[in-house]
Amino acid sequence: MAHDTARSSATVSDHLQTYGGIIIVVALTLIVGAVFGSIAHGLGSGFLASSDPLLAAIQSAGTFVGFGVVGLGYLAARDDWELIRLESPTKRDLLWIGGGLVALFGVYLGATALMNVLNVQSGDSVIAQQGAESPMYFLYLTVVTIVLVGPAEELIFRGIAFGELRRLWGPIPAIVLSSAVFASIHVWSFSGPGAVVSLGMVFVLGGVLALIYERSGNLVVAAVAHGLFNAVQFLASYAQTTGLI
Repeated sequence: MAHDTARSSATVSDHLQTYGGIIIVVALTLIVGAVFGSIAHGLGSGFLASSDPLLAAIQSAGTFVGFGVVGLGYLAARDDWELIRLESPTKRDLLWIGGGLVALFGVYLGATALMNVLNVQSGDSVIAQQGAESPMYFLYLTVVTIVLVGPAEELIFRGIAFGELRRLWGPIPAIVLSSAVFASIHVWSFSGPGAVVSLGMVFVLGGVLALIYERSGNLVVAAVAHGLFNAVQFLASYAQTTGLI
């Protein structure tokens, strides 16, 4: 199968096609995602107040629908559905999802603890700032991230970016390079002097997700693990913001 091995004698054309395809996909993801998000916001503003956190969540949902449209459109235009490894989840996949969540939280909590010891500050999260003003935003995003964010981002960054790079370079370089692409799209998610540190965390977590996908062989596993990981963080943020913990 095309996704099983790297090309043994890739040409300059192969490299240009791979990198060009990834650049186009990421650019279109940003553009189409923004357009879909704006459309969703416009539709939602017809029956919701501008300050309602549900409106922001609807805009976020629209954005990630746009991500999905770009990803599926790319695969359809290339007629290259073998690029992604996608299967109905099995009992083995459930174990991979559980193990993947443990790995994600292990890396995240370990890195956070190390940052605290070294007194390294992370960046200010745009989502955290919005949720601090309206905690319900976190709860709405819990649903959005499981249903849309996990599947859409995994389709773009693990399914397509990692898949294309894996064909060209093999698994390990593809994990590193696709994680860099994944981190790059989160540049606008953080602000402040610690933004680079937060992007580094995104890069590492992207690598874990790519490894989960590589080892499980099923994009569904990475998508579910990604969505649940984000959802737990949003629930924890809601609990902290509202004083539940």
